Amino acid sequence: MKRLLFFLSISFLSTSVFSEDKNILLDPILRDSLEYFNIRPLKAPPLNPNRAQVELGKKLFSDPLLSGNQRKSCRTCHDPEKGTCDSLPLSQSEDGKGILKRNSQQIFNLGLGNKPFMFWDGRVHYNFKDKVFTTPEVSLNGKNPKAQNITSVLTSALSAQALFPLVNPVEMQGKKGENEIADAKDNLEAWERITSRLKGNKTYKELFSKAYPETPLNKINIGHAAEAIGAFEREEFQSTGSPFNRYLKGDNDALTTPQKRGLMVFLQHGQCVRCHQGSELGNNTVFASISLPQWGEKPFSVDKGRGEVINDSKRNYFFRVPSLLNVGLTAPYMHNGAFQTLREVIEHYNFLGTSLRDFEISDERRKKIPVNVDVEKSPKMLDEIWLSSQVAQNPKIRNRLFLATSEKKYLEIFLREALTDPKFKKKN
Repeated sequence: MKRLLFFLSISFLSTSVFSEDKNILLDPILRDSLEYFNIRPLKAPPLNPNRAQVELGKKLFSDPLLSGNQRKSCRTCHDPEKGTCDSLPLSQSEDGKGILKRNSQQIFNLGLGNKPFMFWDGRVHYNFKDKVFTTPEVSLNGKNPKAQNITSVLTSALSAQALFPLVNPVEMQGKKGENEIADAKDNLEAWERITSRLKGNKTYKELFSKAYPETPLNKINIGHAAEAIGAFEREEFQSTGSPFNRYLKGDNDALTTPQKRGLMVFLQHGQCVRCHQGSELGNNTVFASISLPQWGEKPFSVDKGRGEVINDSKRNYFFRVPSLLNVGLTAPYMHNGAFQTLREVIEHYNFLGTSLRDFEISDERRKKIPVNVDVEKSPKMLDEIWLSSQVAQNPKIRNRLFLATSEKKYLEIFLREALTDPKFKKKN
């Protein structure tokens, strides 16, 4: 019976669209579809028993002392009041005069489960089984890393990723000649100098002592700081209270009828679930190309994403598929903030080729960006981006979805309302 309901739902959505007076048995069909796609309720893990470690991470997360010129903290780009992002299409540089090439990612539930990849291109990876890191810093990588004193403290990709904004000149480190962190000969020396800053601070001496009571202060390294930040993020940004998750737990009244119709589109006609898999509607191990427009600071060069990290041209323009939980709070969207609203995202998927070809940055948006920007318009490059979304390994992204107006409306309602955890709603 369940399988019959599932295929009836496919038939229904492939031959007709929702109308305001359409009366169908949504819950049985939805629950059968959710079971078919193995989408289960999220469960919040127990609190970290090391409360001192979480408190240390909380202070570090918001402290500009970690940045070279002491102007930015983790919180600058991952502000809880802005959906754990910064509400900018492309984050601003450390000095506020430039922009990065990517959008600040939301950090909800990054510590939930054993997520192996971090960053849009997955350049930080942790193999939980073998306890091996693969990162941009070779001294952290492999079974016997040079910096084993650091990696032996780290327990996740989430903790490891906290290390890298600290040594990025554009993000937090600053330029050579500006501070002692930026003047370090390599990342290891820069991390050591950041740690010395922290250990020279009376408050941090006490916090490190409480968080790691069995580790003498002279043995504390940047790994201890990163592990504490990860512990804080893991706990502070857990999100399991959305109406969607309550629905997964069996509460049929948790979603409104329009939200349920939007979920139906998400699961079936919209094909969103092909990439946005699992209970978080985003599988941390999936990378995809979706013919995204490319733009950025002049002189502009395209961002090849995953392909550049693993040196595989077949994965050029692939980026990690994010979770959609709280997506209504995290605009603008995509790895480069190309789209300002959920409706723009839906319209992009509804006709990928046209969206890629016709994309422009409005004059209004340009005025809010501190540098001159350009949009990739080369026919050759647009063809390359388009073809990357058509490769066999990519989960069936088609030229267009042919969503009806009502389907787009309901899908937007589901994304904006049903996935938002009241705990994180923006304050008016």
